[in-house]
Amino acid sequence: MMGRLHNKLRKRMEKAILDYRMIERGDRILVAISGGPDSLSLLKLLHDGLIHVTNDFSIHAVHLTLGFKESEPPGWKLLESYFKKLGVSYSIIHTEISKIALAPDAKKNPCFICSLYRRREIYKVAHQQKCNKIAYGHHKDDIVETLLINILYGRKIEAMNPVQEIFKGKMHIIRPLAYIEENLLKDFAEESNLPVLPNPCPMDGYTRRQKIKELIISLQKGEKNANIKENIFKSLTHVSVAFLPQTLKKE
Repeated sequence: MMGRLHNKLRKRMEKAILDYRMIERGDRILVAISGGPDSLSLLKLLHDGLIHVTNDFSIHAVHLTLGFKESEPPGWKLLESYFKKLGVSYSIIHTEISKIALAPDAKKNPCFICSLYRRREIYKVAHQQKCNKIAYGHHKDDIVETLLINILYGRKIEAMNPVQEIFKGKMHIIRPLAYIEENLLKDFAEESNLPVLPNPCPMDGYTRRQKIKELIISLQKGEKNANIKENIFKSLTHVSVAFLPQTLKKE
């Protein structure tokens, strides 16, 4: 029997799927599992079945190990046991991405490098498994934070699209949790006893994303009548194109 929180999250996820036509009959969906509460919640919600969306789709879960030293038993074994328990097909891919991202001579931000190499591995598995959709556990907070990161650090106005075409339309990235807040997913993961893994990355808590989280919290303090995070999220669908500069050269 599904609890109140489970139903709440499923309804929000289904609304996002319907609004953006994320899932259609016959889709084969690769679900990227980091081991965090977000991706594990996504897998469970998709696996448990939908009401207003077709259930005529298949799932393949994939987890990448990044080369960090793990405790015993290693996290990937815990996830493998969970995948078997659910009865979903899965792949565990062992990599040394952490060593590349954290190399002393690395010329890019380690988070950028890690993300780039993880995407490459995910795309390989999607191709091997004949998946036409790749589902990430990115939630509403991720979308808001990414927008601000790109503005403040990337000099561009860009966020995460709920549906993103890649490889000239041969595949699509989907983000079914786009309408769900991070704290709700953490609560759901705990309530559902999901095998959430600790984040082994030494950069955890010291990233630009963490700075943005803290910025939003500080902006919200003392603003009882303004939902800062929600306002930023809704601004993505309320762009005043007429007021955008048209003649400035890109720098």
